[in-house]
Amino acid sequence: MGKQAMGTIGYNQQQRIDTLMYLLVYPQAPLVKSRTIELINFEKLPAGQNAIIAVMSYSGYDIEDALVLNRASVDRGYGRCLVYRNQKCILKRYANQTFDKVMGPALNAETREPIWRHQGLDADGIIMPGVKVES
Repeated sequence: MGKQAMGTIGYNQQQRIDTLMYLLVYPQAPLVKSRTIELINFEKLPAGQNAIIAVMSYSGYDIEDALVLNRASVDRGYGRCLVYRNQKCILKRYANQTFDKVMGPALNAETREPIWRHQGLDADGIIMPGVKVES
């Protein structure tokens, strides 16, 4: 199931141009390796986290796909992931000597604060890191 895991996708993940990328914050190498994993060097790019689990069934027939997680582990970052979304804009230079420019946020004339649509923009017009954007 390693191909379905969320982890490190490559050594160049900061330079990739994927439109959507999920990245595990604390990836770990597998505790148990097969010969195939060693042949393809899969352990060099960890793709998942090791969980110590206990399976107990009452009657033997009611094991479902479920996990019971420790709250303290989740608070410390177990299973945390980052979602990268890539957006592009094209800035053009036109024949009449005009050009497109990325501007800072539009300010309200009375309060001198950014309008509600531009709340997440930095002074250079680029979205600030970690800001949740709602449309």
